[in-house]
Amino acid sequence: MSRLDSARRLLRRWFTSIPFFIVLGLLLGVAIALPLVPRPGVATIPISGIIMGQDYADDALNMLRKARDDRSIRAVVLQIDSPGGEVSAIEQVYLDVLRLRSRKPVVASIGSMAASGGYYVALGANFIYAQPTSQIGSIGATVGLPQPEELDERILTTGLFKATGSSKRKITAKLEMVRQEFVGAVKSQRGERLKLSDEEVSRAEVYSGIDGLRYGLIDEIGTSTDAIKKAASLAGIRNYAVEEFYIPPPIMLFFFGAKELKSQTGLMPTYYYLAFESE
Repeated sequence: MSRLDSARRLLRRWFTSIPFFIVLGLLLGVAIALPLVPRPGVATIPISGIIMGQDYADDALNMLRKARDDRSIRAVVLQIDSPGGEVSAIEQVYLDVLRLRSRKPVVASIGSMAASGGYYVALGANFIYAQPTSQIGSIGATVGLPQPEELDERILTTGLFKATGSSKRKITAKLEMVRQEFVGAVKSQRGERLKLSDEEVSRAEVYSGIDGLRYGLIDEIGTSTDAIKKAASLAGIRNYAVEEFYIPPPIMLFFFGAKELKSQTGLMPTYYYLAFESE
């Protein structure tokens, strides 16, 4: 074999091997770079305990806002375990869940309970999961009346309703308005899925997860894991990371008995979306 033939064969082998090395280099580059590329995320946000006070509402709103504005978060799961709380705090959280839902999918995962205001918050989600024995419903409102006015030499008031804000008749009328707001949210958010009449909804009955599914209060029986998978599916993502957001738990309070539910200030009436134990 001549030196010329050997040179030609060597060049032929060299050029035919170049594509192999190029492909190998690209694969190695991808393997190195892939872990550095941020994956889309599904955020979990806990809504737990009795939701009282502006501080807790602000903490929840901050987490919802963070999830809404973070471009890497593609979907959100609300992990709800709450009997509700103050009307003002519940309504703020519910409205911000709706704002979040307008930007990215939101799925609610109910633990042991999402009653009254806890269920109100869940209504803001695109899809609601509950466990078979979860307690849900209690669609209604309660008002904590002020303490009976007593003679107090230290505090003087002017005006008939300076201490209470209004008469019991007006307090009762507002309570009915608050109840109707809740019922209206249930009807508008659940739509044709709801299998309860207006009268049945207004009973404020607590249902199990199984019954809640039967009556259209929830969409499916499942766990938090199922909710995360559903949220990712609604967002159209497969390779995703789960990011856990944290909200400091509210002050732990026992369920109120009907006779113990009073205004927090002792003066002005306080309205609640709160499930409580009866005697």
